[in-house]
Amino acid sequence: MSADPALTTDLRSLFRDSEARAARLRLLIEVSRDLAGAGPDRLERVLSHAARRAAMFAGYADGMISEGAKAGIEGVLVVPLDALAAKGRPGVSLVFSRPLNSGAISAPEDAETLRLLVEMIEARLTVDLQGRKESELLGRLERRERELEQVLSKVVGAQEAERAAISADLHDGVAQQVAALHRRLELLRLDAGPETLQARELDALIDGARRAVSDLRGIIAGLRPPSLDDLGAAAALREEARRLEGEGHAVSVSDALSGRLPAWLETLLFRIGQEALNNVAKHAPGATVRLDLAQDGDGGFVALTVEDTGGPGSIDSSGSVAPRFGLDIMRERLSAVAGRLEAGPTAHGFRVRAVVPLTGT
Repeated sequence: MSADPALTTDLRSLFRDSEARAARLRLLIEVSRDLAGAGPDRLERVLSHAARRAAMFAGYADGMISEGAKAGIEGVLVVPLDALAAKGRPGVSLVFSRPLNSGAISAPEDAETLRLLVEMIEARLTVDLQGRKESELLGRLERRERELEQVLSKVVGAQEAERAAISADLHDGVAQQVAALHRRLELLRLDAGPETLQARELDALIDGARRAVSDLRGIIAGLRPPSLDDLGAAAALREEARRLEGEGHAVSVSDALSGRLPAWLETLLFRIGQEALNNVAKHAPGATVRLDLAQDGDGGFVALTVEDTGGPGSIDSSGSVAPRFGLDIMRERLSAVAGRLEAGPTAHGFRVRAVVPLTGT
């Protein structure tokens, strides 16, 4: 029994159509896989290969990605990448040249496959463009952060240089004069009688001079403690804590920093902590104090917390927490570095928390 010629022709046609669909699908899968897996070092080569494969599918020998290509040249097909232009990179096109088969795109399925190939190439170029923009923006942000850090360093450095100059002037001037006055009064006291009015007045003057010398030494040390430069903010704040302990406070200091910070930031943290401890001394005598220095796990910010449990002077006659002064100074310092201050009463005292972002430090 012989085969029906019409049936044989239909089967062959179906087979060819099936083979063509499989080939188109395989081409799309291979190009998509190559474009998706291309890293920055291989991207240009993969895009060029994809352009050539698209050109061959369209019936051209050569294909390339070009900027500024113009249509209308005989034997050249220019396919503008309009979606890429809308994303900020105009003038880029797929250019097919050296035609081999003018009837290569003869069916709707072929046209659809070519459209998908062009869209995949365009999408990969768009992703690369966005990545470049993000990288550029990150680079600009990092440069701005470095510039900001330099400015902050100069501003803080100038402030600290002025403090150091004042400290030196006090040490070499007023402090020496008051110390000399103290010694002179002590010599005069030796010449006075033990229980005379003059002796009692000299004793009072000597006591006042002694306190003045002690206060001046504390001021000089607080203007710029050597430990701040040598050992960092935590060590300098521990010295401030010991000073507060000498006034009857129980103070604990916790340092959870991962290491030394930039000089301007250590100075800022010290000044904030110093002001917070001074507030405790002024407004919560006898209070128990906890000072914590911490850094978040990702290194995005550093936080300084000073919390007291209150004291005889921290509650006013109405039973509310007495206001703390110096908070405006802290906020002003922190606002200059995009930091923030959280301050307010707690159930048993007062809490100050300063948070400073680590801008590329």
